[in-house]
Order: sequence, then C-alpha cells, then structure tokens
Amino acid sequence: MASFEEIGRTLDQEVEKLRRYVESEVKPVTRQRLARALRATSSRLARLARKVEGRRRRSASEAK
Repeated sequence: MASFEEIGRTLDQEVEKLRRYVESEVKPVTRQRLARALRATSSRLARLARKVEGRRRRSASEAK
C-alpha cells in the first residue's frame, strides 16, 4: 500500500499536469467552470479530512 507521502507526491504531479493542460488547451469559459468544480471538490475533500480526523481522535480516546 502506498504511503501518504507517495500519494501526496502523485497527487501533486497530477495537479501540475492538469494545470499545464488547462493553461494550454482549455477555453476561458471552461476554465471558469473547471475552477468552480475544483473549489467544490476541494471543499468536499476538506470535509472528508475533518471526518477522518474526528474518527481518528475518537478512536484514540476510546483506546485509552
């Protein structure tokens, strides 16, 4: 299984590929729509991260 560090590196590489593609191939209107979609995705990922952290904290406190 990949480590969080490896996943982070891979994610960074994929985001950079997406950025280059958007800058060179995508029309301005589509860029605006893509930016909205990425912000919504970012928001959802932040909520998921909070849930994961909450579960980890609960697990740690229950283990004590």
